[in-house]
Amino acid sequence: MNWQTELNNSFSWLITTLIWVSLAFTFFALLLRKTDFGEKFWLVTKPCIEQSNKFKTIGLILFLFLLILLEVRISVLNSFFYNGLYSALQDKKADAFWFFATINAMLVGFKIIHSIINYLIRQIFEIRWLEKFNGDMLSRWLDHKNYYRLKYEKDLPDNIDQRIEQDAREFITGTVDLADGILGAIVSIIEFTIILWGLSGLLVLFDISIPKGVVFFIYTFIIIATALSVWIGYPLIKLNFNKEKLNGDYRYSLIRIRDNAESIAFYDGEQKERQYLNERFKAIIKNRWAIVRQMLGLDGFNTGVTQIAMILPLMLQAPRFFAGQATLGDMHQTVQAFNRLMRALSFFRLFYEQFTLYQARLNRLYGFMGKLNELDTHLIPNPIECSQRVALENFGLKDAKGNVLFEGINLELSAGDALLIQGASGTGKTTLLKAIAGIYPFETVGRSKRPCNGKILFLPQRPYMPQGSLREAICYPNIDPHHPELERYMLKCHLDKYIFALDQENDWQAILSPGELQRVAFIRIFLTKPDVVFLDETTSALDEPTEHSLYSKIRQALPGMIILSVGHRCTLQQFHTKHLVIGLDKSSRTI
Repeated sequence: MNWQTELNNSFSWLITTLIWVSLAFTFFALLLRKTDFGEKFWLVTKPCIEQSNKFKTIGLILFLFLLILLEVRISVLNSFFYNGLYSALQDKKADAFWFFATINAMLVGFKIIHSIINYLIRQIFEIRWLEKFNGDMLSRWLDHKNYYRLKYEKDLPDNIDQRIEQDAREFITGTVDLADGILGAIVSIIEFTIILWGLSGLLVLFDISIPKGVVFFIYTFIIIATALSVWIGYPLIKLNFNKEKLNGDYRYSLIRIRDNAESIAFYDGEQKERQYLNERFKAIIKNRWAIVRQMLGLDGFNTGVTQIAMILPLMLQAPRFFAGQATLGDMHQTVQAFNRLMRALSFFRLFYEQFTLYQARLNRLYGFMGKLNELDTHLIPNPIECSQRVALENFGLKDAKGNVLFEGINLELSAGDALLIQGASGTGKTTLLKAIAGIYPFETVGRSKRPCNGKILFLPQRPYMPQGSLREAICYPNIDPHHPELERYMLKCHLDKYIFALDQENDWQAILSPGELQRVAFIRIFLTKPDVVFLDETTSALDEPTEHSLYSKIRQALPGMIILSVGHRCTLQQFHTKHLVIGLDKSSRTI
């Protein structure tokens, strides 16, 4: 083996190795599908693969493989060029020295270009994958109102926001790092074993002569070290999974304080919140110390192995050098080949901590995607018949366990009718409203009818205001933000003091008072002009004169609109033509 032969064979080596690597990768992927890890990985990645352009994806993966192989080949050539450089120094051949120095300088420039291209292609691959992955996760989460139905699941996946943003992003980066590391390690093991085999001679240990003994010694040393490292680090899988969960729980608790700051301040709940936060933070610290204790053993062991490996190849080859059987260049190439081979063989040992984090993220994504699959395959049929009116015939609701909450409700609402639903707290008024609106997550009985092609608006007790400008927040979700009558209706609903701030971006959900948020709900009614509107205690934070004013205005402006209201005040009855009372005994009566 010499540098000229290796240089001339580089192109054919790259093509041949790429073909074999592609075949091996395909075979390995098929085998991996049959394992628990492979099933989880396939469930998480399948939607992205099915939605991608197959030829572009395969081409990009092959290009990434080629760049990995090129890096290995550069390292192989580099070891031969340095052999020539140091051998020229030993023989005091100035022309040969400068020749190899020039080649090495050119190789450095080539490595820089390779590094830049490799980084760019990796980022293109990761970003495109992340775009598809994020798009699929958001679609699956929002489709069929899964984001809403998940609230009612027993084994609710924790910290969904973290799974969609952080876990997905780092899973993709981890997958590319893992594939890069495995492929580079396997090819490096083969290439540098061949080099080391050629450099090795007879190794004498305890008066025993071992042909090519350096190679066997290295393999034995690193395989034992890897096995011990895996055994020491195995508990990190569970600990790192817990770390992600506990950190997510703590962040969520902090967000809840921010979102409910006013209520906590009125309750003087700071001490209690501090107690809750301290408990969650203590759990994080306890888990962190468990990781530290485990990592002390793992890091100490890995550091010891690495330090020993720095001097070991010189010690093993020194007898041959002093005997004149190896040149200074051979010694340097031996050190390079040894270190590269050790790094390749030690890949799983050194990558083990990151792999535990990677596996934890895969498990979290698998749990989230699996739950979405479960929801998609268990859609609860709550058929709503299309009609020009809202009608219920022997209608009833069941809870998550299939128990009947109430049944036998019959009513009919035509254009211009208004129904007021009342009853004691906890009787299911809001639940009934959700069922009529079509967002009840469990089974219903009887028949439900409502307009399917008309505009339907559901307004909860605390209307939602998204982030952004006040104009966009009021017009959520699909009202024209530049509606010509927006300012007129703000005046009509007593929110004219905010007209100057329409284009200001802020957290309007927190800035507006509960009463002001409910006035926004009435602005949405005026702007949307729905055929059916559902009002779930939408005036509970308003004084009675304002409530009277707003109900009067919508009844006057939209006389054909069907209204279904839930409310406790008797003052609401004057604005409704029908009255449904739900009792604590699950009975109901229509007046």
